[in-house]
Amino acid sequence: MFCDKLRIGGIACALGVLVLVMPRPSQAALQVDVEQEIPSAQNPERNRAVELARDGDFDEALRILRRLHREMPSDTGVRADLAAALSWAGLDEEAFDLGADLPFAELPAIIAESVARSARNLRYPDFAAGLYRGVIGRDGGRVESQIGFTLALAEGGNVDRALQRLDTLLAFQSEDPDVTLAAGHVYMAAERWLEAALAYRRALDAGADRGQATRNEARALREAGASLLAVERMRAAPEAFPDELHADLLAGEAARWAEWASVVPERPQPQFRFDPADRALTKLDRTMAELSALDSAAAAPSLQRVRADKLVALYQRDRMAELMDEVQIIEEGGGTLRPYAQRLAADAALALGWVDESIRRYRAALAGWPDDPGTTLGLFWALVEARRFSEADQLLASFLEGQPEFFQVEGTGEAVPNPDRLPMAIARHLGWAFAGRLTDAHDGLASLHRQAPMNAELRQELASVLRWRGWPRRADVLYRRTLTVDPERTGARVGRIDAALDMDERARARAIADSLLRTTPGDERVQRAARRVDVTGSWTLSSRYEAGRSTGGERGTRDRALVTRLTSPPVGDRARLFVGSRRTDARFPEGLGVHDRLLAGVQVRSSALALELEGHIAREGELRPGAAARIELRGDHWRFGLSGDSRTTEIPLRAARAAIDGWTVGASVGRRAHEGREWIFEAGYLELQDGNRRPSVRAAIEEQFHRTHAHRLAFRVDAGGSTSSRTDAPYFNPSRFLSGTGTLLWDWTWLERRTRSYSQRLSIGGGAVAQEGFGTRAVASIALNHTWEASDRFEVSYGVSWASRAFDGIRERRVAGQVGLVWRIP
Repeated sequence: MFCDKLRIGGIACALGVLVLVMPRPSQAALQVDVEQEIPSAQNPERNRAVELARDGDFDEALRILRRLHREMPSDTGVRADLAAALSWAGLDEEAFDLGADLPFAELPAIIAESVARSARNLRYPDFAAGLYRGVIGRDGGRVESQIGFTLALAEGGNVDRALQRLDTLLAFQSEDPDVTLAAGHVYMAAERWLEAALAYRRALDAGADRGQATRNEARALREAGASLLAVERMRAAPEAFPDELHADLLAGEAARWAEWASVVPERPQPQFRFDPADRALTKLDRTMAELSALDSAAAAPSLQRVRADKLVALYQRDRMAELMDEVQIIEEGGGTLRPYAQRLAADAALALGWVDESIRRYRAALAGWPDDPGTTLGLFWALVEARRFSEADQLLASFLEGQPEFFQVEGTGEAVPNPDRLPMAIARHLGWAFAGRLTDAHDGLASLHRQAPMNAELRQELASVLRWRGWPRRADVLYRRTLTVDPERTGARVGRIDAALDMDERARARAIADSLLRTTPGDERVQRAARRVDVTGSWTLSSRYEAGRSTGGERGTRDRALVTRLTSPPVGDRARLFVGSRRTDARFPEGLGVHDRLLAGVQVRSSALALELEGHIAREGELRPGAAARIELRGDHWRFGLSGDSRTTEIPLRAARAAIDGWTVGASVGRRAHEGREWIFEAGYLELQDGNRRPSVRAAIEEQFHRTHAHRLAFRVDAGGSTSSRTDAPYFNPSRFLSGTGTLLWDWTWLERRTRSYSQRLSIGGGAVAQEGFGTRAVASIALNHTWEASDRFEVSYGVSWASRAFDGIRERRVAGQVGLVWRIP
């Protein structure tokens, strides 16, 4: 159909937006034909009817001609006049039915032209072309038939032939408004939009009907992509545009503004980043107001289109909540989002944390846009966010299975890699990492990196996995290499923030975050990273309280411990001041043993060094001031530490009750191979005021043997021993003590949503202790702890434990409960 060739909507075509009909014959033409072919003296009524039709009084003319036709059904002239009048009146079906089999060769040319025009309007272009051809054969100078024949050819699909005839027609009749109008129609059929627009403009200048020429020029400009110019033409003659076409052109202009919302601003400074989107939103809001003022039924489809286009501008502006408000308006109004708009809504829902809704919308988008890479990837990340890792992995596995590894470049025979495969493969490996399969993710990404070492996205995500495995320094090196390839890559710059915070390099993290907030303030990743930097710069209050009851012995019958610390924001980004208290006590048969100290100090941290200096005094009685220091050298794998305390609280509580103080020093070395394996060796020396000297050693190793996104199983082995120089001390003081235990650890994350999580740890341990003079005894323990991270600023933990130990050959059983909190004060 001709409407299909013009690429206009079915509704517009049905309503006759671009019905290419010939103008009705002029009065002069009618007069010539009537005078030459129909002697008025023979039938005055018939002559009067023709005169009425020529003057536009079709009702009376048709009444007379229909009566005459009933009275004289065999009169060819009356039937021809009636068919022509019906065509002039726009009754095309009746005109065609009545006149299709007339002997046109014996009738005036205007009869054939009239019936041909009705045939064209009824989409019978080949029939019309035959009638026009017959007229041209008898009288090649009839412009009406020349124009009609050319248009019929175009409408019948013979566009090339129509263009050839048009060139000849224009050469002789270029100033005829009907010819230039026809030229516009043919150019439209040939999709030569700019030539069509110029032809309609020439027709307007030549005196063609202003409304028809202006409307068609606007349509041609719209098809050429000049929607703004099309609207300008409409505003010059608004009376010529029905509400539906008016609304359609406004919607086309709005679509162009929405497209421009994503262009790079003219001024590259960060503060101007959203200028295109802001201009687009302003224009779109004005357009929506103008559409609302038009006839609601005619403008409703266009208003829905503009609302959908507004989603694009809001998306570019990072105004996701407003985007979802517009989606709600569209859907409540009965509108249906097209696949691209559904994807925007899904992206916005995911950014807002509405995971289930985002999954539903991604699936709806894929239903109309199957296998679209971007939408598939969006659904993948939504499923990952929902912790539906198996489903997410299967989604990408199926996608990759249906994608060829290489494409053949047409005409060259050269094979090039499929650009959709690598991003999907990278995402799938990251999905493994989020599911707890960090080793698989690392190995897979490393293999891909060897194949494409300069791919910035691959480098970035490999660096992220390195950081998650506990290697922030290696990750930072790879992030920096990524930025040498793509200096503005936001993901790598955010990764450097996380790595810097892991290494206690807050100044560097803050500098990168400030830079990103200037350049990409609306990016959710940037906002999260900046918030993490802010959180690390907060006042921090931490407190832990534990209370237990025991059957007696070294622990006493009741024991308590309360440790509280308030830490300041960073001073110069590396140092933090702290104050706090540390109290432990236990009730023994002879009375209460207490450590109760106030403390203050400073922490200094960098990527390679952690130093803490602390001064403390007794809360009551003699102040007994002391000082402690701890220093640690650290890397991605190794840690070396030294510590010392001039008046330590590590002395037994019974010794403290007897006013015995002591000092201690210690050293440690540890290695963290990766997230699943770590070991540490410690050596210490404690000397008490009563002359007792107690060297000790301890070693521990923890090995993870199962990990999913929600569960982690590991086994920890601890072994240690100590000796004491004094054998008659009034506190538990074995001359030689050895211990060995194994503990099964089960970490179970019940809930994890961005900054919120709820997890538990169950530990079940057992082993043996050997004490000089008392042999070897079995020991056992079980503990259950819950941790609730309500936000990145507030954390609460609580738990219970039971243990069975042996001291001086006496078995002691203890039940305890503990609660703690960490509050990073805004």
